[in-house]
Amino acid sequence: MAGRLVVAGKILIPLLMALACRDKAGDDAAGRRSLPAVFSLGPSSSTNWNVNAGPVMLLSAGNSSDSVSIVLPEATDSTIDLIQDVTPPVSGFVFELFNRGGKVDSTRVSPEKLGADTTRDCSTWPIGRTQSAHPGWRVGFVRGNVRAIPLDSIESLPSADSAMLAASLTQTAATLPVSSDPTFRRLPFRVKSAYTFRLDSVEVVIADIVRTLNEEANPRIEHLLLIGERSTGTKGRYAVGYFSRIAGAEETMQATEVLAAVRIGVSKSPAIVVSVESEEGVKLGLIERTGPGQWRSTWKSAYTTC
Repeated sequence: MAGRLVVAGKILIPLLMALACRDKAGDDAAGRRSLPAVFSLGPSSSTNWNVNAGPVMLLSAGNSSDSVSIVLPEATDSTIDLIQDVTPPVSGFVFELFNRGGKVDSTRVSPEKLGADTTRDCSTWPIGRTQSAHPGWRVGFVRGNVRAIPLDSIESLPSADSAMLAASLTQTAATLPVSSDPTFRRLPFRVKSAYTFRLDSVEVVIADIVRTLNEEANPRIEHLLLIGERSTGTKGRYAVGYFSRIAGAEETMQATEVLAAVRIGVSKSPAIVVSVESEEGVKLGLIERTGPGQWRSTWKSAYTTC
C-alpha cells in the first residue's frame, strides 16, 4: 500500500512530505527549507501536541552531552513500542537546545540505531547524536519554532528576596482547595524549588511546594506544582493559574522537573516543558498559557521505561 510502512504487524503512516524535505535538505538553503508536519502514528493518535512547536522534540539523554532521545509527540503509551525501529525525520534540520537559563546552542542531529537488547524489555524513544557536545542542555526544538524564556531560580536571589518569595508561595498554597488526603492537613508548606520570569507587565512563578510527614515506618510527601501570576513590582500572593497535587510514600513519589520555558510559534505562546518521573517511567509534558492568569496542561508524552 503506497505511502505506508509496516512495523511489527502494525501500520504506521509516515509523512511523505517530512521525508521528502529531509532528503532534499542537502540541496536547499536552510532559510528556504520547509518544516515537516508532526511525525504521525496514524489517525488514532491525538495527544494535543502544539504543532507550532515543530515535528519532534529532543531530550538530553544519558551521561553524554551529545546523546539525544528523539521525542515523537504523537506517540502514546499504546503506540510507542511501534516506533523502536522507525527513523525519525531529524536529518537535515538544525535544532536549538535549551535549558532553564535559556538557549544553549544550535546543532544538527544524526539518528542512530538502538542496540538489540535495548528494546527487549523497555519502551524508549529513538536515539541520536549531536555534532558535538553541548553541556547543560535539556530539550531541543527545530530552529525557528520556539524562543527561549530564561528562568530565575529562587536560589539565585538575595536571601531577603528569596525568603519573601518563599513566604508568598506558601501563603498562596494555603489558599488552594483542601487536600483530599487528611494526612497532610495543618502541616506546614515548604518550597522545594521555584523559578520566575516576566511576561510584559506580569511576573510568573513556577514552584514545587511540598509537605512531609516524617513517620519512620511510612514517610509520606505531598507535592504541589503551582504556576501563578502577579503584576510586576507587587508583593503578596500570586493568582494561581494552574496547580496539580499528588501525595504518596516518599520513596515511590513521582517527581516533576522543570526543563525549560519557551515561547511557541509566531504567536509566542508561553509554555513550560516538564519531565515527570515515577515508578512507571518518565513522561514529558507541556503546560501552556491559554490566557491572562490561565495555564493548562496541554500535552503529555508516552511513558518511557528505560
